[in-house]
Amino acid sequence: MFEKEWPILLVDDDPDVLKVSTLAMKNFQVDGHPVRLYTAKNKAEAVDLLSTTLGGRFFAYIAVAFIDVVMETDTAGLELCQFIRETQQNRLTQIYIRTGQPGLAPERSVIDRYDINGYFTKVELTEDKLYSLVKAGVRQFDFTNIALGAFQVVTRAIAEGDSWESLAKTLYGALDMMPLDAQGNPTHEYHRQVSLIIGDRAMTNAGYTEAKAIAERDRLSRIGLQLLDESGDAYIINGHDFMVKVAATDANDEAYHLMNVVGTPSLPEVLVVRLFTKAIATLAKRAARVKVPAV
Repeated sequence: MFEKEWPILLVDDDPDVLKVSTLAMKNFQVDGHPVRLYTAKNKAEAVDLLSTTLGGRFFAYIAVAFIDVVMETDTAGLELCQFIRETQQNRLTQIYIRTGQPGLAPERSVIDRYDINGYFTKVELTEDKLYSLVKAGVRQFDFTNIALGAFQVVTRAIAEGDSWESLAKTLYGALDMMPLDAQGNPTHEYHRQVSLIIGDRAMTNAGYTEAKAIAERDRLSRIGLQLLDESGDAYIINGHDFMVKVAATDANDEAYHLMNVVGTPSLPEVLVVRLFTKAIATLAKRAARVKVPAV
């Protein structure tokens, strides 16, 4: 939801294939946002890119990769898949194998062994087919990233969030989980405006002041929220402004997760944000009940 463009990697030792693919895909958009194409001519070049420019600090950066099987060796593409999945422990990037010699790498064994998302001969990959694969792959990648990120932050908050301050610190740290270069600088441009408001107090802000976040919450509430179910939890998507409200219960105070995002959140993403917000609001209320022992 925060990326301004969708990163796609093309790996093939045939310059004509790279050229045709780049021309076919250069104007692709997913949810109104363009793809950004990166190319590599062989396994070694791709490994170098994935280890540096296209590396992620905590999560994968490349959304979708199209990888040729036969390059500098008959199995170079499969070895690259193995590097992504096993060496980098990257299970998020959606990998599609493209091959001009399907007999060298039988489809079922490749899918099972290398945990890839699709297998196609080069003659099958028309422009329309490429578009459908990119769109489906990007959406799966984005949703999985959001769900995994939310789960990891909640896990850290459970372990470290024994006070409002420690919970806020955990959330601030989560907002910094982006790819960095060797000098510690962001390698890619992300658009992040996020605020988590519990009651009338902002626990964390990025791109907002607390006053602006409260005002934006009130503005979106006046426009009107759409109920998710009878619990009173609700959401609104107003252009690039997105907010989820979690109703008060015995376990949590009323809470709002406010974001200004690049893309358009899907309903599954809304439900992930709802669960995340409820979990943090519950931890915050529990932390508030803990009495600090007198010294």
